[in-house]
Amino acid sequence: MAKKKLNHHLYQDNVSGVWYFQKKIKGFDKPYKFSLETTSVTEARRKRDEYLKEIEYHGYLPTAQAENPGASDTGKVFGEVAQKWAGIVQTQVEEPTYELYKRLMNVYVLPHFGNQRIDTISSLDIEIFVSKLKGGSKFKMNVLTPFRSVMKFAKKHKIILQNPFDDVSPIKRTKGKEKNSLSLNEINQFIDALDDFWKPLFIVLFFSGVRMEEASALKWKRVRFEEGIIQIREVLVRLKGGKIVIKKPKTESSIRDVKLPGFIIDALREQRKRTWKGNGDDFVFLNRAGRPMYHHTLNQKVFKPTLKKIGIDRSISLKDTRASYITNAMDKNERMSFIQKQVGHTTSDMIVRHYYRYTPAHDDGSRLENAWNSTRVLPDQDPSYF
Repeated sequence: MAKKKLNHHLYQDNVSGVWYFQKKIKGFDKPYKFSLETTSVTEARRKRDEYLKEIEYHGYLPTAQAENPGASDTGKVFGEVAQKWAGIVQTQVEEPTYELYKRLMNVYVLPHFGNQRIDTISSLDIEIFVSKLKGGSKFKMNVLTPFRSVMKFAKKHKIILQNPFDDVSPIKRTKGKEKNSLSLNEINQFIDALDDFWKPLFIVLFFSGVRMEEASALKWKRVRFEEGIIQIREVLVRLKGGKIVIKKPKTESSIRDVKLPGFIIDALREQRKRTWKGNGDDFVFLNRAGRPMYHHTLNQKVFKPTLKKIGIDRSISLKDTRASYITNAMDKNERMSFIQKQVGHTTSDMIVRHYYRYTPAHDDGSRLENAWNSTRVLPDQDPSYF
């Protein structure tokens, strides 16, 4: 009985361990209910006592958390609000984005918060949740994107008084994984080992820097042979269940004209014999069945088996054809601004952060010495002088 009185007006969440304050005030229809943002019972009691003193003095809590007592106490659980949010956001974002949000919510957020009252979710709850996510910073930020949007939606429509994300610490960026790429010699071996059917596609991927989803969506009307360019205007996305969606790239910088060397033009002329049916809207690249390509199948059935065939057992996948283009272009001293435009980055910052440090050359450290030796005017010293 003593323990119950000791924790009067307090209750603890069984999942997060966070303590909450709860008290009914005479004259108000609904009670105060909010997180104390602590898992320490001692700290919870201290905060509880401070709130009780305020209530005794003022007759209510003149704090931001309870500025309008009970206004957030609608009894709604997070999952209920998330469902309303989903119905609206589905009309505001593109289908692939909505499918991604739905998957992240269903797999990670809803199993943890779905049945919790939304007005009891605190910044501490969220930070504990983030700390238990397995993955890098980019993955965690992706998971929090729809979660954050639901809470913002709830605040906007006065379902909650405060958005707990306002007090959530930013996720610290983790060090990116070393980029995997193939050298020019390895690419040459790879292309030689490929079945002729796939050679034009991989020549484009390895030597233009386009993404697989951009190559999959490329149509013949976007191939300008005389100008030596391909116009990237769309991407192909395959949704869960196999549905194919053609949409605009995510960023404006991804909408671009990619310059092609002559040997890629030759490869595309060869490809034209296979997929050109007289309509500019025909896809340039199709699978053997004449249907749009699926990157996962291509990775498992063509890319990885070919790597194994030439004796490369490093952890590398189809998406690393783009990393190979960037690292080889830099290694051969292509201008950073040119590479940036080719791959569709807004600035060169991402190239520097994610690729530049992984492009060592055999003569690193010798360039300054060679420059000095070619320009110095001092005579060589007689070794006997020393």
